[in-house]
Amino acid sequence: MATDRITPRDAARPCTAGASAPLSAFFAALTGAGVVTLLAAASTALAQPGPGPIDTSRIETAGKRSSVAVKSVPPTHAWHDGSATRMLTLDQTLEAHFPGGLLPDGKVLRPAGSTDRALAAQVSPVLRDESGRPRSLPGGVVVVLKTPMDEAGARALIGQAGAVALQALSDRLWLVQGPIGLGSLTLANQLQAGGLFESAQPNWWMPRTLK
Repeated sequence: MATDRITPRDAARPCTAGASAPLSAFFAALTGAGVVTLLAAASTALAQPGPGPIDTSRIETAGKRSSVAVKSVPPTHAWHDGSATRMLTLDQTLEAHFPGGLLPDGKVLRPAGSTDRALAAQVSPVLRDESGRPRSLPGGVVVVLKTPMDEAGARALIGQAGAVALQALSDRLWLVQGPIGLGSLTLANQLQAGGLFESAQPNWWMPRTLK
């Protein structure tokens, strides 16, 4: 089971339902690229565990939905897809391990409780979205600025929101520091509610194919 990660040179689909045409064109040009980590340098510079690989193709839009059947289980968490609220359900049978580097295919997801407790900071719960697709939290939040901004201005704005800027992905798209696991989901929801950004969502990890 492979994961997708891309560099700022790679492509992705639009970040939010309300993103501008230039931003949509940026992501459309990136679709189908290979996998590398953007955060190797950032994670070594920060004391807390760095976020996992960023894949801007994970940035959802209201029209981008899996065909997997919807699970009839009560939701336990929520995230913001632009102006829409998307529900999530905790999968108590699985966990995801993000040790700070690339894992071999099929090694991210594992049975819940199987990772050594000493590595708890590298483990995220697995959540099922409205379509039943698993997704997890390797660390970090992706924010979309309301207007294009230079690096100094963007870092200042992100700092004003109480977050730490890690890396610019475009003149409107930034990766923000966040812990592995549910802490990044909480931070994303807080940044969304703060109103300083067009949108904020976790740096989702999702398997490319389901088994």
